Amino acid sequence: MNALAAPYEIDVRRLRTPAVIFLAGGLLLAHLPAGVGLPCPLRTLTGVPCPLCGVTTSVRDTLGGRVRAGFTAAPLGLVLIVVAAAIAARWGPTNVRFLRPIVLVGVAAEWCFELHRFHFI
Repeated sequence: MNALAAPYEIDVRRLRTPAVIFLAGGLLLAHLPAGVGLPCPLRTLTGVPCPLCGVTTSVRDTLGGRVRAGFTAAPLGLVLIVVAAAIAARWGPTNVRFLRPIVLVGVAAEWCFELHRFHFI
């Protein structure tokens, strides 16, 4: 089996603090003015959105109670919120195994979504 398709194991316990910080930051961002946030370097320089464009907006909107707007900005943001909440609440196993191609396909799907949203495809 090649290295890309090999299972990858993560100790979820090490992600609890980052998950809590992510959720707290999202809740804080939801109560700040809409223009606050970091611009995407790729989109700023080239006009082409990166695979993560819209995730900050998605997290801000979702944690601010506007789930539909969050989904419209970037579905990956909702996935990250659910995963972070599960990790922070200690739901699920302490070790998670997954295949890298699943993550790559998810990021590629998000990028296609963003390219479509910004009318590139």
